[in-house]
Amino acid sequence: MNYLTLRASAKTSSADIQYSVDFRLTSLVGISTYVDKEKFDELCLTACSNFRSKWSCPPYAPAFTDFVANWKKLFIMHMYTEMSQFSYIKNDYLKVKAANVILKSRADKILRQMANKYGNYISTGSCRLCKPCKCKRELPCAQPELMTYSFEAMGVDVGKLVEAQFGKPLLWYHRRCVPQYTSVVCGLLTNIELSVETFKEEYSRHIQDL
Repeated sequence: MNYLTLRASAKTSSADIQYSVDFRLTSLVGISTYVDKEKFDELCLTACSNFRSKWSCPPYAPAFTDFVANWKKLFIMHMYTEMSQFSYIKNDYLKVKAANVILKSRADKILRQMANKYGNYISTGSCRLCKPCKCKRELPCAQPELMTYSFEAMGVDVGKLVEAQFGKPLLWYHRRCVPQYTSVVCGLLTNIELSVETFKEEYSRHIQDL
């Protein structure tokens, strides 16, 4: 079996937030069909303030195919939570922001620990180790061995990736329109013989330690 789902929860000061994690062991060759580095670099240039401001972002991020060249396996994780759970927050944009903080922080903490054992990981967004990134001061990366890249930064069309691998569309916040759910996507690269069942069990164990 190459596809499993885990149900989990995150306790906050205001609520006990339920979320899901879909796991899939997938082909690295197959993912390359969703890569268009030039296109996504251009999108970042026109729409993202991190362009040329973070070493983990375009135009400095490597192409996905180059980054994974020495790895054999990729576990993709699609984490998502229903936005109806955030009714205690009045501002719609802050609802989505709160949900993403919960998902991203848990993904980064768990995957960084698992990467130490199994290989390397692809993060949920731009690297957040240093604030601000040294790039803004035209200085070298302070922690190059720990810096992470996202699928998007490496030119992967994550919308197409998620629909193809998990059958779920990515939903986006629009002004005065909160999506049914919000998602983050990340991954673990490894050369170790590891089944998706074992990966899910290990991921679940790390959740218990948070």
